[in-house]
Amino acid sequence: MAFLSFSETYHMFDITPVENLFIQEFMLKAPGDFVKVYLYGLKQCYHPVQSENSIESFAKALCLEEKVVENAFLYWERQGIMRVHKDKDQLLSIEYLNIKDMLYNNKHEPSQALYHYKDFNQNLQAIFGNRMLTPQEYLRIYDWIEILLLPAEVVLMMVQFYISKKGNRISINYLDKVAQSWANDGINTLQKAEEYIKQYESYYQETIAVLKYLGIHRSPSKAELDLYKKWQDVWGFSLNAILEACKETTKIQSPNMAYLDKILESLYKLGLSSQQEIKIYLSSRDSVNDKIKDVLFNLGYKDTAPTPEHQALYLKWTSNWGMDHEVVLLACRQAVRKKSRTNINQVDEILTAWKKRGFVKAQDIRNYLRQKKILIDQIKAVLDRAGDNREVTASDQKLFTKWIKEWNMPYELILLAAEYSTMAENKLPFINKILSNWYNMGITTVKEAKADHERHIQGLEVAASKTSSMKKQVDFTQFEQHSYTDEELEELFEDIENV
Repeated sequence: MAFLSFSETYHMFDITPVENLFIQEFMLKAPGDFVKVYLYGLKQCYHPVQSENSIESFAKALCLEEKVVENAFLYWERQGIMRVHKDKDQLLSIEYLNIKDMLYNNKHEPSQALYHYKDFNQNLQAIFGNRMLTPQEYLRIYDWIEILLLPAEVVLMMVQFYISKKGNRISINYLDKVAQSWANDGINTLQKAEEYIKQYESYYQETIAVLKYLGIHRSPSKAELDLYKKWQDVWGFSLNAILEACKETTKIQSPNMAYLDKILESLYKLGLSSQQEIKIYLSSRDSVNDKIKDVLFNLGYKDTAPTPEHQALYLKWTSNWGMDHEVVLLACRQAVRKKSRTNINQVDEILTAWKKRGFVKAQDIRNYLRQKKILIDQIKAVLDRAGDNREVTASDQKLFTKWIKEWNMPYELILLAAEYSTMAENKLPFINKILSNWYNMGITTVKEAKADHERHIQGLEVAASKTSSMKKQVDFTQFEQHSYTDEELEELFEDIENV
């Protein structure tokens, strides 16, 4: 036991002096994890008895990976305030240096930091060829390894690829941005780097093809490559589709990628992505805009120019859903009839409901309305037979449809039930009660129904004279058919989409 020592818990309540020079000159621009490593190591220098005895335990205490801790030590060594030593077994030992001494006595030697990357430096310089890298450039590149955590072999592959594209005079600042992009995208293995380069080659060659189409004969910039990547990966355009859109750039004197980006953005909003879709749209755009103006005019907008949103909706209705222009105009008139709001979004709601019912052609709608008109006339005849002169309602239609579709009741049977309901106060519910009884009894003919009615009359001891006051019998098999005009049919549009 030492003659003099602190207690085991002394370090917990002691202080670790940190020089203001470190805070001002080094800490502010250093990565956060590297600052943690420096401060924790500094504290252990002041209390070596309680210090970690290996990089494994040191990293575990900070909840960091060992590689991050080692890179942090190398980083501080390059800053000149620490020395990293390795013994023959490659075990690390760290020596903290006095910052004042290093700064004011100029004892910082970058060559000491460069030595740790001797093999890497040789390979890197071989890639740059006759361009000699400066110590400052080496230090910038080390940041990609130590701060961005890109493996050295990935850094070499990245540098080699971009030099092959741009030459060895390429800016380190440019490569620095590329390295940050690779780190953010997780390109941190040789396999991922190879996959990226393969895909980048495709982007590179295709971007050159676009630039040539625009009359620009040079290598693409990083911003132009990023644009092309967005068009293909995010918006889903193929090279052929992009070249088709390039034809629109002839409207300006000096076509460029930014102008093409605006064109593709508008096409993307219209839901157009294939070469054929774009070709058809661009060739018929004037015609489409005239039709959209027709739609807006029917909604009451006389001087409104079509917008990309209008175009997107109209193309959805006509190109994607296959609807006739006449159907769109019918929906406009329906929107105007509702009078709550007359805008193109309401037309979209109406057409969406019609599409669900399979109405995409004008004839589909007219056939439906014709059948609906016949249905309403039939219900009106039933109400008249029962002595009810009111208008037909939606609930009447629903009930009548149940009798016809679900119960398969013949129309003449429904008319007979109506005749038997003339004395009822609530006539349609009474008709429904009669038909329900007949449905449950399996009665399907007028003869069977009349026989059941006679039995019912006898059971209730109803005087026969009451039956003689009923309305005159009619031929139930005959029902007058009408031909209707478009105007008469369109009067039935109300809530067609909700039926």
